[in-house]
This record gives sequence, C-alpha cells and structure tokens, in this order.
Amino acid sequence: MDTEVQAGAEALSEGCSLAEVSEGPPAQWTVPEVCAWLGARRGDGDLAQLAAEHAVTGRALLRLTEGTLRRMGVAPRSRRRELLRELLGLRLQQELEELLSIAGGEHPP
Repeated sequence: MDTEVQAGAEALSEGCSLAEVSEGPPAQWTVPEVCAWLGARRGDGDLAQLAAEHAVTGRALLRLTEGTLRRMGVAPRSRRRELLRELLGLRLQQELEELLSIAGGEHPP
C-alpha cells in the first residue's frame, strides 16, 4: 500500500483529530497534518474527513482547484471559495518563506 494512502487511511480511522499541524512548509505536510489544518478551521471536520478519504497531502492541498473541490463533494460554492482563499494565503506564505530563504533573509514574525 502506498505510504500516503496508508497515512490517509490511518488519519481517517483516527478521525484526523490526533495529528497536529506541522511547523514545516505546507507543501511537506502529511495527510494527518492536512486533516489537522482543515479540522482546525472552525471545526471543519467534514473537510478533514474528505481529505483523509482522498489522501490529500500538503502538496496536493496547495494544488486544489474549485473543480477538484467540487468533485470531492465540497458544497456549496461559497464554502469552496472560502477554502480556496485560505489556500491562497498558505501558498503566498510558503512562497514568501522560500524567497526569504533564497535571499538569505529571516522569516517574518
């Protein structure tokens, strides 16, 4: 069994509630860490459940589109849009950290 799929199955069986969100870059999050981040969003446990069912890693999370979310069963459209706005914030944060790392600067507070 693929490691990421196995992690997704474990997160699903644990209800995604036992993992904590990593301090590392979102692109490196595991399925349980993605579930924890989604679950921490105003108690959005059903999104965490969907992420576990689809074995969504951090890298996949950052690449989600409205169409992908729709196919995963995320409804209504306003909910997909809200999640996409938050994902944009994660992408921007990661890009900023990477740029600062390249430039030799420090991480923002």
